[in-house]
Amino acid sequence: MPHICFVTGTVYGIVDRETTYLIEALKRRGVQSSVEAWDDPSVDWSRYDLSVNRTTSNYMLDPRKYLDWARRAEKETVIWNPRGVLEWNYHKGYLLKLQKEGVPVPPTIMINQDSEEPLSRHLEGLDWGEFVVKPAVTAGSFGLRRYKDASPEAEAHFRRLNREGYVQVAPDGTEYHCPPCDTIVQEYQPEIEDAGESSLIYFGGAYSHAVIKKPKGGDFRCHPMWGADMKTHKATRGELKVAEAALDAVGEPTEYARIDILTTRRGPVIIEAELIEPNLFFDFFPQTVDSFAEHIVSSMAG
Repeated sequence: MPHICFVTGTVYGIVDRETTYLIEALKRRGVQSSVEAWDDPSVDWSRYDLSVNRTTSNYMLDPRKYLDWARRAEKETVIWNPRGVLEWNYHKGYLLKLQKEGVPVPPTIMINQDSEEPLSRHLEGLDWGEFVVKPAVTAGSFGLRRYKDASPEAEAHFRRLNREGYVQVAPDGTEYHCPPCDTIVQEYQPEIEDAGESSLIYFGGAYSHAVIKKPKGGDFRCHPMWGADMKTHKATRGELKVAEAALDAVGEPTEYARIDILTTRRGPVIIEAELIEPNLFFDFFPQTVDSFAEHIVSSMAG
């Protein structure tokens, strides 16, 4: 009997509802599953035929350690998504790769962590007006800020992100101490406030379903953690075309994916490709739990 592992972390680790749904769906199919933390050194990964990343957001605290785990573990178990996909996706520099490949994204620059130049110098010649600043390694919109100019506040936040590290306080009051990393700066897309962003879900490279997320009033973050409203959504042809172009640019197959898209006056653009531990929105589409469970089972059958 195949034994499946759903992977979490020792820090921020949770067994969320979606993982519980998958455990039950696999059980109905006679497949055993467990939950283990990627950063627990006592885990014997050879026990598992397949290890699926589910709630591993603490990789952002030490991405090198996380990728080292993936390199070691893939010698003992099959990892979803594969290690090459994790390496491509953990750092938001992939947005520049998409931009280079002609996949539409908001105008984007990346500032290396070792840069000594102020933010204002990096913005010279960019007629963006408003812009957003965010860590290149992050989750849950942590560290994301919006500014109108390279103000002292913007410079201070940039310096925290790329030199000092920063503290993100979640809505429940929990403090997350995040290390410094490269910084992503993008032109602000005002359509996000009214249109929100659509999230397209793929299993095995095939489109499954979608939701649309709209920020709460006065905010621009389209994340449920920050109060975004979510509804079912029918993906448009334009969204599907852009999402599939992003997946093609990854360079190797994905077993699951969430592609976040904003429709601007210039057309759909990629906000994020989440290929490590995406929310799959099973609560909006209960039947898709079985779709993903069947994808797991069929992959194990060879």
